[in-house]
Amino acid sequence: MNDDSKKKFTLLLEELLNTKCSEPRQIEINLELNKLSPDPFWSDYIFWSDEYVSAEGNVNYEKLFDKISEYPNSYEYKTKSRILELAQKLITRDFSDINEVDIVNEINELSPDISWTNYLFVDKSCLNDDGSIDKEKFLNKVFKESWNENFR
Repeated sequence: MNDDSKKKFTLLLEELLNTKCSEPRQIEINLELNKLSPDPFWSDYIFWSDEYVSAEGNVNYEKLFDKISEYPNSYEYKTKSRILELAQKLITRDFSDINEVDIVNEINELSPDISWTNYLFVDKSCLNDDGSIDKEKFLNKVFKESWNENFR
């Protein structure tokens, strides 16, 4: 995260934690924080852990930013990125680095959902109108999640 993103994240989180917001505003703040954070688990560190928030309710932002900046180096992030990279090669029929069978085999090994081929080639539910992959929708289906906006 760059300094501007950190400042914006801090201001939004402070607003969420320290002001009485309407539910629509809370949702709006949460969505913006999700977009700013490279780590989809940022809220768990705040609301389900004492490691980043003191007993007085003060957030240790330096420690929090260090933690959420580690996510792009995580196995989970790397796995999802690799699946997207390989799926894109299948969609564009780019077999210059790796052949089609090896791509399918590697995605099968990495994916928890064998139906990934259905989402791209049968019902095409994870393709945009232009034929490109809707990355967020694809990852949400494959991993049975709903927060993969970091892969847009």
